[in-house]
Amino acid sequence: MKKLLWILLLCLPSLQAAQTPHQHDYTGSHGMVLFAANDSLLVSHLPLYRPPHDYQLVYEVTLPADIQHAVLAALQQNKLLTLLPADFDLRRLINASVFTVNADIYRGHFERGGERWLSGIAVTFSRQLYQRRLPDVNKLADNGSYAAFSHHGQMFLLHQIGAAPGYDHILKVSALPPVLQFSQSTPEQIPGLIQQQGIKVQQLYLETQDFQP
Repeated sequence: MKKLLWILLLCLPSLQAAQTPHQHDYTGSHGMVLFAANDSLLVSHLPLYRPPHDYQLVYEVTLPADIQHAVLAALQQNKLLTLLPADFDLRRLINASVFTVNADIYRGHFERGGERWLSGIAVTFSRQLYQRRLPDVNKLADNGSYAAFSHHGQMFLLHQIGAAPGYDHILKVSALPPVLQFSQSTPEQIPGLIQQQGIKVQQLYLETQDFQP
């Protein structure tokens, strides 16, 4: 009996390691949505509530010149483009590192029937513009607050994702609204509320499905 207990104790660390969810690995698949600030390309990490994906991150990226031109042209036509890099350590983005990784670019959402358009493109993450960790999913958190940031002469609003049910929302605006709190409104209503203030607004991305309870 003592021998059996000793064997179980020796095996316990490996059993615990085997039970550790793969989703807690920082190195893995980290999808993003592409958008533009004039002739500059930006990406926003597509977050989830579970770690380590629970970070909102906006970066400026650069692509090979001919590819960058084609991507900017597609975005000017209001096409939804998403980016799926090869596996990498998300801490490189969290720590504001500059690095290059190959990625595929999809027309549409790569997890929602999107079509692969470009493959194995070298993407350089050159500058972090925004970073925020999502709140604990089990704690109450407001879901109507937006953060503003500007880049290359254009202004954007990024929803600060709260507790479930939350949403990921990116808007391009012509001016900064006097109020960045819309807690009594749905994300579908918010562009109209901003337009009522005489501000031009373009919805670049909205995701609700990934943030349900």
